[in-house]
Amino acid sequence: MVRVYFEVHGCAMSRADAEIMMALLREAGHEVVPSPEESDVTVLVTCNVKKPTEDRMVFLARKLSSSRPLVAAGCMVVTQPYLLRPYASAMVGPHSLDSIARAVRAAASGRRFVDASPRPLPKASMPRVRTSRVTAIVPIAEGCLGSCTYCIVRLARGRLRSFPPGEVVSAVRRALSDGAVEIFLTAQDTGVYGRDIGSSLPGLLRAVSSIGGSFRVRVGMATPSSVAGILRNLLEAYSDERVYKFFHLPVQSGSDSVLRDMGRPYTASQFRRLVREIRSAYEDSTLATDVIVGFPTEGEEDFEATLRLLEDVKPDVVNLSRYAPRPGTPAWGLGSLPPEVVKRRSREAHELITQIKLERNERYVGREARALVVEEGRGARPQARTDSYRPVVVEGDVKLGRFYEVLIEEARSHYLVGRAIREL
Repeated sequence: MVRVYFEVHGCAMSRADAEIMMALLREAGHEVVPSPEESDVTVLVTCNVKKPTEDRMVFLARKLSSSRPLVAAGCMVVTQPYLLRPYASAMVGPHSLDSIARAVRAAASGRRFVDASPRPLPKASMPRVRTSRVTAIVPIAEGCLGSCTYCIVRLARGRLRSFPPGEVVSAVRRALSDGAVEIFLTAQDTGVYGRDIGSSLPGLLRAVSSIGGSFRVRVGMATPSSVAGILRNLLEAYSDERVYKFFHLPVQSGSDSVLRDMGRPYTASQFRRLVREIRSAYEDSTLATDVIVGFPTEGEEDFEATLRLLEDVKPDVVNLSRYAPRPGTPAWGLGSLPPEVVKRRSREAHELITQIKLERNERYVGREARALVVEEGRGARPQARTDSYRPVVVEGDVKLGRFYEVLIEEARSHYLVGRAIREL
């Protein structure tokens, strides 16, 4: 038996991969332990979607390998194994999770092992160890159909492979029977789900909604272009009260020319129209988006167009990134803008985004909202999610996994503060 500690970074899919590997190790007779000090081997699940994240992964690989054998997993094993090789005794790619037991045994015995081969693993139906008492991550697909010129993740995850609806629904049922009350349906682009198997995201949501019980479903990120073609059916599928009214649509830029250079097949006006239709259907929905500043072809007018789009659309959540070239991507050879320009634009965008988010949240002060308690929260205060997936720090005696009526008393840029009135 080998005692294994997991250090997990990255998106929901990476966390799902880690949960699968934990289950496979337990099935093989090994023990997953909660701290590195208790372990014989450490598994580092890597992410390199951004350059700062990549740098942190290398730092952690060096640090963790200094005291115990290290197994590297995740996207970097495929895209940048040479950065991990000096520190990792063994490596397992995101499409070869079923090799994790062999990798751990090899690392524990001082042997090298590498398996980054692409295999069609049925991740929706594979065993998993849930790392949250309340939330279950259910992968619905892996890979994408996009051609974004800056994205390194698609090099790691490959082209779209949707998991059959029946397997996804069965995974949701298992999670609910195991005590979960919140389901994350995750993929690199949920909007293209099913295009390779004759299904669709709205159809999958309807199938999940046919399951009885009181729970919530959060749909993961979807590109604007993939949502545009299914919007009417998707909005209908969202009508079930158990589906969070949450839409994560990464726009990346407000400039049509930059969007073309990024390989994003939509325009800023199309994105605006998409948002209008969503908010017309669900006024209190939460819109999350992603913005990259400092793309190599972004001029001052392009950046100003992004600021105007943010002012017009007023997204509730914005993941702001500074562009950094990723090796192996088409944009790698475009070079970089001067760092001081990128830093200034990032600062200006951040200030605007903070202002917009606070204004959006202030609208809820004084209102009552139904909310599900999903985390222990900030400073031991529990955190809940409203029906539109807005985070609420809750005052009062509440329990994880329960629904409450909450009076919103304060607004911050990143979350609301409320008081539990009664349990529902």
